[in-house]
Amino acid sequence: MSKSFIYSDLIRKLEEKIDEAFKNRERILISVVGKRGTGKSHFGKFIRKNGIGKYGKKMISVIDDGLTWLDFFFFFRKRLKIPCSGVDELKPFLDKISPNKKIIFYINATPWTRVSEVDILLKLTTNEATRIERLKNRYKNKPQTLNRAINTKEIEDYKIRYTYFLEVEV
Repeated sequence: MSKSFIYSDLIRKLEEKIDEAFKNRERILISVVGKRGTGKSHFGKFIRKNGIGKYGKKMISVIDDGLTWLDFFFFFRKRLKIPCSGVDELKPFLDKISPNKKIIFYINATPWTRVSEVDILLKLTTNEATRIERLKNRYKNKPQTLNRAINTKEIEDYKIRYTYFLEVEV
């Protein structure tokens, strides 16, 4: 089954929320949250490559755990990593990201460490067996890290304000 098919319902729901958010804002911030292994980074990669429905990839920037890619010249991309140093509302990134990027995705399981408010809070979930299998593949040579990742408690209070909330199982 292709990622496009798997994400089709999520893209449709997210596009509706983005349409709503754009009624009040010129640029919107979407925080993608979820437990380790739920597919946050894979979703971010999908968005970078495909966009979201009518919102093409040229309009979108993805910041995943303090790392983004900046377009420069016509065909080149530059990696930009800015470690978290407290709640900075992503300003170090936003100062560097082109104003043409109207949709900013911030992927992080603990978004409150960097932002206090987003337009859309997107929570990704998956069934526990799938999540554990993904973590086993990721941490196959690191049993202690695997054990910590599997036993991490889910945080329900994301400690940030948001206008729209969307929870989707992927």
